[in-house]
Amino acid sequence: MKLPFKSLVFLLLFLGAVFTAGLVAFYSMTRQRLEDEALLRQLLRAKDVAYQLKPGIAYTGFVAESTAAVVAPVRNEAELERLLQALLTAAPTEAIRGLGVWFEPSALPGGGPGLAPYAFRAGSGKEPVAVTDARTAQPGEPDGQPWYQRALEARGAPVFPEPHPAGDSLYRVHARALLDASGKPVGVIAVDVSIPYLHGVLQQANASSGGELLYVTTPGGRLFAHPAPEPLLAWARAHGRPVTSLGELTLADVHEYEAERMPGPRRTVQVEVGESGWTVHVSTAESTLFASLERFRLAMLLLGVAVWAVLLAVPFLVHRTVRIRELSFALEERRRLHEVLARSERRLREVLETSLDAVVSVDCQQHITEWNTQAERLLGWTKEEAVGRPAFELLLGPELRPLLERDDGAVLRRQRICTQVRRQDGGALPVEISTTVVQSGGRPMRYLFLADITERQRSEEERNRLLAQLQQRGAELQATIDNMVDSVVVSDRTGRITFVNKAGRQLFGEVGSEGVQLTDGHLELHGVRLGGERVGRVEDIPLYQALRGNIVVDADLSFPSPERRRTLHLRANAAPIRDEHGLITGAVSVARDVTEMVELDHLKDEFVRVAAHELKTPVAIMKSYAQLALKSEPTPATYRKMLDAINRGADRIDRIVRELLDVSQLHLGQLKLTEEPLDLRELAEETVANMAAQSTRHRFSVRPGEAVIVRGDRARLRQVLVVLLDNAVRYSPSGGRVEVRLESHEREVEVCVSDEGIGIPPERQARLFERFYRAHSGTPHDRGGMGVGLYISREIIFHHGGTMRVSSEEGRGSTFCFSVPYAPRRDERELHS
Repeated sequence: MKLPFKSLVFLLLFLGAVFTAGLVAFYSMTRQRLEDEALLRQLLRAKDVAYQLKPGIAYTGFVAESTAAVVAPVRNEAELERLLQALLTAAPTEAIRGLGVWFEPSALPGGGPGLAPYAFRAGSGKEPVAVTDARTAQPGEPDGQPWYQRALEARGAPVFPEPHPAGDSLYRVHARALLDASGKPVGVIAVDVSIPYLHGVLQQANASSGGELLYVTTPGGRLFAHPAPEPLLAWARAHGRPVTSLGELTLADVHEYEAERMPGPRRTVQVEVGESGWTVHVSTAESTLFASLERFRLAMLLLGVAVWAVLLAVPFLVHRTVRIRELSFALEERRRLHEVLARSERRLREVLETSLDAVVSVDCQQHITEWNTQAERLLGWTKEEAVGRPAFELLLGPELRPLLERDDGAVLRRQRICTQVRRQDGGALPVEISTTVVQSGGRPMRYLFLADITERQRSEEERNRLLAQLQQRGAELQATIDNMVDSVVVSDRTGRITFVNKAGRQLFGEVGSEGVQLTDGHLELHGVRLGGERVGRVEDIPLYQALRGNIVVDADLSFPSPERRRTLHLRANAAPIRDEHGLITGAVSVARDVTEMVELDHLKDEFVRVAAHELKTPVAIMKSYAQLALKSEPTPATYRKMLDAINRGADRIDRIVRELLDVSQLHLGQLKLTEEPLDLRELAEETVANMAAQSTRHRFSVRPGEAVIVRGDRARLRQVLVVLLDNAVRYSPSGGRVEVRLESHEREVEVCVSDEGIGIPPERQARLFERFYRAHSGTPHDRGGMGVGLYISREIIFHHGGTMRVSSEEGRGSTFCFSVPYAPRRDERELHS
């Protein structure tokens, strides 16, 4: 039984809807499970860190309980001091810093003054543990502290005050009340715990967190540890908070920092460490936490699209098959009719009457002799009205005679034309006329077969319209692909390139031209790398992997580009192109130029390394001389030398910090200038004189001339001159001439600083003014620095309304020039007055 076409379409749509509903239901159930699993993993990581911290915190409780049990019955001060010394000596040095006991006056015989011995680690001398009286060493401690009263009221339960500084370290207090036999509180015992002992656990947890932030807050809500302390403190200072340590920040500060510096929604879970009141927090970006859920959603979407594509393709395939069968049957029918006509002329009339075309026969005098039923229906005349009349006068018209006859009147044997014939109602009917000549009774007889082509003309017009629309769509698609930022390369199944868009031609040059067959020699010649490894075989590149049926996603390609004078980094995807039978007929590869992102990551890494190196040297010098000053008894002259070294280190650190602050202000658009009229030549001569006093190996000079009055920030313009002169000295290791010249132009003055140093390679000059870029990094001429001096200088000149340029020849020196507009006349008069 045949299924109607519409019914088949409705059935397929119903099946697709049922499948989609089931797929949505399955996705909803699985999505909730995946979310719960991700949140559970986050909670387990928080509990794991809390579990690692708990023993260190619990150990202090054990020490406090043990100490309370030993000293509770003792009221002799000497005995108390001896017991505290023994207990502290037995405790781990890295964990416990001190032990203290405070007895209430009411708990002592006679109600005398309370006992307050405090044992602490004094150092590495003969007495590593010392004992002092807390009442004299810390007046008002601890009776006046809230934690002391809280400990008495807790009646044996632990109390954890906020961490407090002691010397160069931070400590946490574990306090609990001393109870007599009746359970009445008679005093308080306190254990000072070293915080660095607990920091190690958190550092190890953050090192393996995989993108999550694990941090800990104290019982009072203060921040104890964070994986990014320096950026967090820098952020707090940028918001006007003069903080020096993490302990001054709260949990709310951390949340505000994450909201500003880490865009996107985040999930945070917290777990308390035992009964200590300390809390472990785990903060994770939802994009990282639910990454598996996003991959699952994409897989479900692709599955749904694939199923719908199959369902929608079935009706069209069925319709096409049916149409082919219909056409085959029609052709077979026509062939059978022609065979019947050839075998039996007796059945000619029957065939003519059953013909789908109008059949008209014409004798040699051009009179109509035959007129079938289809001719009556198409043209309107009956057979009796048409037979015997001239064909050209009745049907065709005199103008069609030359098309059916030669000039000499001889009949053309065969003809097929498209034209219009007259109808009885006076209208015109578009037809295709097929003519043939047969011999009948020794006389030629012409048969005209007229087929109504009205529908065919309409179909032809529709086809032409669709063809024009298709050509327009093709042009639009071509324009879209050619104007894509990503390169698109298409090849046939042999690997020969058949199409490359504009971006691809710009990236790959002649190698990416249409018709090129890539070989191993191309890869070797151009130094192509895949994922950092040299590619030796053409089969390893993404396009050829796709020809083998693989789908390549985010493959990293790189190769040097002589035209751009840099190494290009591409991120490529590739997929096979299949026909309707699933056979691979080619492949397409889409690549994006990510050179800027890769170079930016490299600059970030280089900046961190350089900043650490630049800060390490002055800090080491200052620390060495400070330690030497503490261990020796130097003379005043030696003191002077040490202090000078420490001062130079501090100046270097101050310069680094100021440069970083300038970079930050420029990046945020917060650089402010204090403008005033000034003599730029006088400022240049003053700056050159200061530099000449610091370097005796170079010959400094300023070309003489008259005063040049500009309006600008004196300190910032001096900063630009110092940077240019310092670079001239630094990269002229053999000494030589350093010249400053001022050249006056119509509306501005140009200041140029020239040296006779090592120069700059041409391929590196274009990036000199980029932030953190160092032209001689990784070369024997590397003189250190963070690569921000020229960037800051250019921005300062830009804010003055000027420009900066460079000209350099490797091995012969460099010239840096900047221009500044002249000051208005009134400022010039003001300066002279």
